[in-house]
Amino acid sequence: MEKAPEEAFRVTDRALAALRAAGLDPARTFVVVQHVLGCGGAGYRLVFRETPLDGGVVLDGPEGLRISLDAYSRRRLEGAALDYDLEKETEGFRLDHPDAAFASFC
Repeated sequence: MEKAPEEAFRVTDRALAALRAAGLDPARTFVVVQHVLGCGGAGYRLVFRETPLDGGVVLDGPEGLRISLDAYSRRRLEGAALDYDLEKETEGFRLDHPDAAFASFC
Protein backbone atom coordinates (compact mmCIF):
# COMPACT_ATOMS: atom_id res chain seq x y z
CA MET A 1 0.00 0.00 0.00
CA GLU A 2 1.23 3.46 -0.82
CA LYS A 3 1.60 5.66 2.25
CA ALA A 4 -0.33 8.91 1.82
CA PRO A 5 1.70 11.95 2.75
CA GLU A 6 -0.43 14.44 4.70
CA GLU A 7 -0.73 16.68 1.64
CA ALA A 8 -1.61 13.86 -0.81
CA PHE A 9 -5.15 13.13 0.38
CA ARG A 10 -6.44 14.26 3.75
CA VAL A 11 -9.42 13.04 5.74
CA THR A 12 -10.97 15.56 8.13
CA ASP A 13 -12.00 14.81 11.69
CA ARG A 14 -15.62 15.58 10.66
CA ALA A 15 -15.45 12.90 7.95
CA LEU A 16 -14.04 10.33 10.39
CA ALA A 17 -16.76 11.15 12.92
CA ALA A 18 -19.45 10.82 10.23
CA LEU A 19 -18.06 7.44 9.15
CA ARG A 20 -18.23 6.17 12.73
CA ALA A 21 -21.74 7.65 13.17
CA ALA A 22 -22.82 5.71 10.07
CA GLY A 23 -21.64 2.50 11.74
CA LEU A 24 -18.47 2.13 9.67
CA ASP A 25 -15.16 1.19 11.27
CA PRO A 26 -12.41 3.31 9.65
CA ALA A 27 -9.93 0.45 10.09
CA ARG A 28 -12.14 -1.86 8.00
CA THR A 29 -13.28 0.65 5.38
CA PHE A 30 -12.03 1.70 1.97
CA VAL A 31 -13.10 5.08 0.65
CA VAL A 32 -13.31 4.32 -3.08
CA VAL A 33 -12.93 7.38 -5.31
CA GLN A 34 -13.63 7.01 -9.03
CA HIS A 35 -13.61 9.58 -11.78
CA VAL A 36 -16.89 9.39 -13.71
CA LEU A 37 -18.07 10.96 -16.96
CA GLY A 38 -21.60 11.80 -17.98
CA CYS A 39 -23.36 13.94 -20.54
CA GLY A 40 -23.40 16.88 -18.10
CA GLY A 41 -19.69 16.77 -17.31
CA ALA A 42 -17.30 14.94 -15.06
CA GLY A 43 -17.06 14.36 -11.35
CA TYR A 44 -16.02 11.89 -8.69
CA ARG A 45 -18.00 9.10 -7.09
CA LEU A 46 -17.39 8.23 -3.44
CA VAL A 47 -18.27 4.75 -2.19
CA PHE A 48 -17.52 3.19 1.18
CA ARG A 49 -16.84 -0.54 1.11
CA GLU A 50 -14.64 -3.33 2.47
CA THR A 51 -12.57 -3.88 -0.69
CA PRO A 52 -10.44 -1.58 -2.89
CA LEU A 53 -10.85 -0.92 -6.59
CA ASP A 54 -9.36 -3.53 -8.89
CA GLY A 55 -6.20 -2.00 -10.31
CA GLY A 56 -6.50 1.15 -8.21
CA VAL A 57 -3.99 2.85 -5.95
CA VAL A 58 -4.49 2.48 -2.19
CA LEU A 59 -3.38 5.19 0.22
CA ASP A 60 -3.19 4.79 3.99
CA GLY A 61 -5.31 7.32 5.86
CA PRO A 62 -5.96 8.10 9.53
CA GLU A 63 -7.18 5.46 12.00
CA GLY A 64 -6.54 2.66 9.50
CA LEU A 65 -8.90 4.12 6.87
CA ARG A 66 -7.73 3.37 3.35
CA ILE A 67 -8.39 5.47 0.27
CA SER A 68 -8.66 3.58 -3.03
CA LEU A 69 -8.44 5.72 -6.15
CA ASP A 70 -8.45 4.99 -9.85
CA ALA A 71 -5.28 6.15 -11.66
CA TYR A 72 -6.93 9.30 -13.06
CA SER A 73 -8.27 10.37 -9.66
CA ARG A 74 -4.88 9.76 -8.02
CA ARG A 75 -3.22 12.18 -10.44
CA ARG A 76 -5.94 14.83 -10.23
CA LEU A 77 -6.78 14.79 -6.52
CA GLU A 78 -3.34 15.57 -5.10
CA GLY A 79 -4.02 17.66 -2.00
CA ALA A 80 -7.75 16.86 -1.82
CA ALA A 81 -9.58 16.24 1.44
CA LEU A 82 -12.52 14.02 2.27
CA ASP A 83 -14.80 16.15 4.42
CA TYR A 84 -18.33 16.04 5.77
CA ASP A 85 -20.66 18.99 5.18
CA LEU A 86 -22.97 19.65 8.13
CA GLU A 87 -25.24 22.18 6.41
CA LYS A 88 -28.84 20.94 6.36
CA GLU A 89 -29.35 21.51 2.60
CA THR A 90 -26.05 19.93 1.53
CA GLU A 91 -25.25 17.50 4.35
CA GLY A 92 -23.03 14.61 3.33
CA PHE A 93 -19.54 13.53 2.37
CA ARG A 94 -17.70 15.65 -0.16
CA LEU A 95 -14.31 16.10 -1.72
CA ASP A 96 -12.77 19.43 -0.89
CA HIS A 97 -10.77 20.18 -4.02
CA PRO A 98 -11.31 22.50 -6.99
CA ASP A 99 -11.11 19.55 -9.40
CA ALA A 100 -13.89 17.72 -7.56
CA ALA A 101 -16.65 20.22 -8.29
CA PHE A 102 -20.18 18.88 -8.56
CA ALA A 103 -21.35 18.09 -12.07
CA SER A 104 -24.92 17.24 -12.95
CA PHE A 105 -25.56 14.15 -15.00
CA CYS A 106 -28.41 13.17 -17.29
